[in-house]
Amino acid sequence: MGDLKLQCRNDGYYDLAFENGDLQLGKSLESAVLVSVGSLGRGAAKSFKKELQDDGWWGEPTIEGDVWGCLVHTLSKEPNQQNRQLLAVQYVKDSLRWLVDDGVAGSVDAEAEFKGEYLCISVVIKNGGEREDFRYEILWNEVA
Repeated sequence: MGDLKLQCRNDGYYDLAFENGDLQLGKSLESAVLVSVGSLGRGAAKSFKKELQDDGWWGEPTIEGDVWGCLVHTLSKEPNQQNRQLLAVQYVKDSLRWLVDDGVAGSVDAEAEFKGEYLCISVVIKNGGEREDFRYEILWNEVA
């Protein structure tokens, strides 16, 4: 599967990858995972408090039931550390569910852990005999 490749810049943000002035294509699911987990989910935020309802990615589709992005950014309002970690795992899995629903992957699993100022997210995607592992560290103070 070819997808536009994203690469991490020196400042920690991701951007499209270019080589000799041409966009690069990736052969893994990394770009799909980055966009799904890294985009702020908006549609499902309607069930949250008023101050969170307008949060999220402006490009969220308007198709009923079609939600993009991840709701991890809403956890800044969650005071319970244990509950926050469980919700982080659920939100990451929810943001990647489309990979299984659309037949791109056989299964998706995720783990999340707060370590100091960082939210560490691990994602494992399996499809047949293939496995891809991704790990991201989000500076939590910038999200919260």
